[in-house]
Amino acid sequence: MQSNSDAQAYQEKKAKKVITPIHKGGLISVHSENYPTDLGIVHTDIVVHPGAVAIIPVNEKGEILLIKQWRRAVKEILIEIPAGTLEEGEETLDCAHRELQEETGFKASTMIYLGMLYTCPGFCTEKIFLYLGKDLTVSSLPCDDTEAIDVCPMKLEEALSRCDSGEITDAKTISALCLYLRWLQKEKK
Repeated sequence: MQSNSDAQAYQEKKAKKVITPIHKGGLISVHSENYPTDLGIVHTDIVVHPGAVAIIPVNEKGEILLIKQWRRAVKEILIEIPAGTLEEGEETLDCAHRELQEETGFKASTMIYLGMLYTCPGFCTEKIFLYLGKDLTVSSLPCDDTEAIDVCPMKLEEALSRCDSGEITDAKTISALCLYLRWLQKEKK
């Protein structure tokens, strides 16, 4: 027996869609999709994003190198893990190395893939690939001209406590911290 969600996915994948471009920017584009299903006519706007990476860099003291930066969209300074957008044709691992150097001034000899997440799958295609960066050495690359970033090393327990208190609110950071905690638990076994 086919589930409701399977049936809907099948219908929507096969539907003849009318796609109308709404916006094409430097980073994202937006288009509108309209198509019939058994549940009715679907009208939806989709934000198309090239994807991104995010890194949990851990130094020799066991501290995570979090960053503080001004986020224009929400008009707040957020505490996050280093992250950045994939360039066209760029491999996720290469992007992770580049972003780590640009945002923290460190290079990781070891990068471990932790998983992938969708940021807002209700309206956006963005996928973020999460990595753990270990064996850090000083090695910086220039960061984006419009970014001012502060590196904030902290232990995992403090970072999780700041999530609990609402001081860390970035979804990719909270998700990555949870995956890192699970990775640590598996490593102890």
